[in-house]
Amino acid sequence: MLNVAIYGEHTLSVNAVSRLLEDENNFCPHSLTSQDSYKQLYSSRTNMDVIVYCAEGYSNSLFKEMQNLHHAAPGIRKVLIISMAHKQFLKKLLNAGVDAIISYKSTPEELTRAIEYASLKQQYIGEDFSQLIFKAKYPSSFNTLSQRELEITYMLANGMNVKNVSSELDISPKTVNTYRYRIFNKLAIERNVDLFRIVQQEAAYMLQA
Repeated sequence: MLNVAIYGEHTLSVNAVSRLLEDENNFCPHSLTSQDSYKQLYSSRTNMDVIVYCAEGYSNSLFKEMQNLHHAAPGIRKVLIISMAHKQFLKKLLNAGVDAIISYKSTPEELTRAIEYASLKQQYIGEDFSQLIFKAKYPSSFNTLSQRELEITYMLANGMNVKNVSSELDISPKTVNTYRYRIFNKLAIERNVDLFRIVQQEAAYMLQA
């Protein structure tokens, strides 16, 4: 039986995943909701086999969290549940030590499959994301953006302001505004609301592709 730790930014999702896994004979789920229980993941005495992390969305903090966890506990396999991210972000997370990535639209069967693959040290990409990883290119204005521009695009579209992005990426507000200007120019938009709209359209297109 696999010991599976579930934690993350979405408390409701953590509880939902825990309830789903309680019905599975092969898993022993452990919801980590307190800071002390969370710190156990970084302890050499932890007996967890797999971690399921419920993320709000892609951010530099999420990448660092996965990277730090991988370095602190390389023997624990990692499954990430995330709403949507560009293919470059998904690749970056896989390179940071994440074993499996699925979306919140994934079925319970896909969740258990992702955990099983991860436990066998095999990478797994959910159906929602697989085309983004393996499809060479798809028609999108986002193809003109650099990886850093994509990162800032998603942060701004998720409601972060220039100050928040500056703090998150450890760059100056002036640099963020420079990137913002380039992004708006490449996407032919003028307002943040337009950026939100085009990101939503991009996400819808990628899920249907």
